[in-house]
Amino acid sequence: MRSSYGLSVSPACRSFSIIGLEAGGSITRQRQVAAAGRFLVAPTAAVVGTLLVVSHLGRILNLPAAAFNALIHWSFGFTSWMFIGICILAVLCVVTVLQAWLLTKGSALGMRCGLLAFDAVLGVAATAYSGFLLTQAVGVPLWTTAAIPVLWIFSGLACAVGLIEILAAAGKLDAESPRWLHAAGWAVHGGEAFVLFAFVLTALSGTPGAAAGAESLISGSTSLLFWGGAVGCGLLIPCITACLKSLPAAALGGAAAIIGALSLRAAILFAGTFDPVIWPL
Repeated sequence: MRSSYGLSVSPACRSFSIIGLEAGGSITRQRQVAAAGRFLVAPTAAVVGTLLVVSHLGRILNLPAAAFNALIHWSFGFTSWMFIGICILAVLCVVTVLQAWLLTKGSALGMRCGLLAFDAVLGVAATAYSGFLLTQAVGVPLWTTAAIPVLWIFSGLACAVGLIEILAAAGKLDAESPRWLHAAGWAVHGGEAFVLFAFVLTALSGTPGAAAGAESLISGSTSLLFWGGAVGCGLLIPCITACLKSLPAAALGGAAAIIGALSLRAAILFAGTFDPVIWPL
């Protein structure tokens, strides 16, 4: 059952994982980015992430017709996290593409503080939505916890910090950019570690399904992805490289942070276990 279940969630795993890069791409749109080509990171991540999200829909060709009917009848499912997420992703794609186009044309409109802030909010909202959507999976108690959206936000921020570190190490940012980067990295990785610890500890003391999922993360089939990817790459390596304070170490730490954030999401998705169903006599 675990094998077939893992195969069934693999498309969703790709979808949720790439959304971490959407927040990363959006938040990195700072004034210190020197070249307009760097702004292609955000729209590329947003568009690819949105395509991956809709790619696992069973009847993807019905999506345009459903959207058209919703507009005609003015009937929207604002109680559905899937609908809310699609709206957020659609706006995110439009805003990031428009902003990248303005910047490549040398327009100052793309650097307005209001637009930058709105762009960053959209990136965080897209990351949070994927966490809230996962909590709606009734029957998989490892996912139905309020810690998931918070953990998803921290992992998205880790992607943002990692991407900025890579750009800084490559000399694509002004010298003033990394001033706040060191403190931000420690804060993000520290928060992620705390939430992850609370998430696993709570799951271990939860229902049988939640405990089984947590045990899978710690010592089961997903332990290598969890310890090696989420903890090793996502937390330990960035903290170690932050102490070295060199450009190659910063690039390594940034890449490890992104890999770790995506590994964390994949590990939690694959570790999901249904609660046992006990029929009354």
